[in-house]
Amino acid sequence: MQFDTPLGKDESVQKEYEFSYSLILFFLKSGFWLTNKRLIARKPNVLLFIPICQDELTYPLRSIAGIKTRTEFKFLPLCVGVILLLVGFSAIRSFGFPLLLLGVANIISAFQTVIAVGSTGGGVVAYSHVPWEGTEAKKMINELNQLIADI
Repeated sequence: MQFDTPLGKDESVQKEYEFSYSLILFFLKSGFWLTNKRLIARKPNVLLFIPICQDELTYPLRSIAGIKTRTEFKFLPLCVGVILLLVGFSAIRSFGFPLLLLGVANIISAFQTVIAVGSTGGGVVAYSHVPWEGTEAKKMINELNQLIADI
């Protein structure tokens, strides 16, 4: 991912990370840059599986209250996915195949792993990533916590 954010005086990029956005849209990437003064995060904005733009957020290191990874389970997409699978199997000869694909996509999207960044103001912003990048996400969080401790 291209880094094009202007840096401040005496600011330099310490580390750069890139994570896949989701299990279904694994080809879309979120980028994270750790500088000696802030965390810069860029993630894709998606509308119905179509990437439309990117959001970029900047967190000064002094205003980060905490950062962690967590696994989320969403019950509603799982239920919708199971229903679509059942309807898809029953109508496999006519219009069932697209329903099967939508059902599988919903079931997969029910499980998410995220990086959650909390600010001192109390807000939390979550960035999705695929589960097999969890080790790299924890490495980024440890390095970010080290940078915060050094200020």
